[in-house]
Amino acid sequence: MLLRIIAAFMFAAAGAVSGFSKADKLRNDLELCRETGELLRISAINIRFQALDVYELSGRLKASSELCGLTFLKKLPDFFSEGENFHDQWKSSVLLQGNIPDDEQRILLGFGDMIGTSDIQGQLSSISSYEAEIEALERKRREDFLRKGRLYRSAGTLFGVMAGILII
Repeated sequence: MLLRIIAAFMFAAAGAVSGFSKADKLRNDLELCRETGELLRISAINIRFQALDVYELSGRLKASSELCGLTFLKKLPDFFSEGENFHDQWKSSVLLQGNIPDDEQRILLGFGDMIGTSDIQGQLSSISSYEAEIEALERKRREDFLRKGRLYRSAGTLFGVMAGILII
């Protein structure tokens, strides 16, 4: 009987952990979305007021403590090297991070392809459209986290407890 009670508690705990894990993924997606928006804002400011090239901008983005979740930035070059393409390095770095949701990844890849390929006004115009897109996405992610996060935590705990009761 004691083993059944222990098993019931283990099932309840496993269900709760599963639900909290799903909710945590939603929170991480929201945070990566927010950081992507911050990357775009920082980039726009630096391009508008200081006319930074891609390597200087890369250095500024790496130094920003607000972008710690975007670990791909650490792999970007700080200066020009003969035979290397910044845009290809950006793309491979973004793809290697792995935990970036598809929508944010698409925006980051588009931004990486665009940056440094036109004049300041052209870059700012493109960044502005990416910012509008990421703001809408962030609203959606926040809503999903608030609504679905609670559901995942509650349902995971409930199903775990139900499985535990069935064991007993």
